[in-house]
Amino acid sequence: MAPGFSLSEARIGTVEGGESGVLVWKSDQLVAVLTEIDEEAYSTKGKWFLEIGFGLLSGDHRNFDTIEEAVHWVGRQLFPVETADDRTAAAAS
Repeated sequence: MAPGFSLSEARIGTVEGGESGVLVWKSDQLVAVLTEIDEEAYSTKGKWFLEIGFGLLSGDHRNFDTIEEAVHWVGRQLFPVETADDRTAAAAS
């Protein structure tokens, strides 16, 4: 899991009876809600969906093969790692 992140299991009220999901926390801040996809017809059973993201993730919806992949993606979006190429490009502009 991405450093500094934690998960809390929750039932997400997207369908009758709710879906299995997790709340994704960075320190004490809720940053995303993920639901486990249960659609065998589309070969997506067991994958994860970004139901809602906050801040920089707002409005983004996507599927992930694993919960770990989803949390790493959230971490990269919220806290991108600056590379030497990024610093060089910023200095040139």
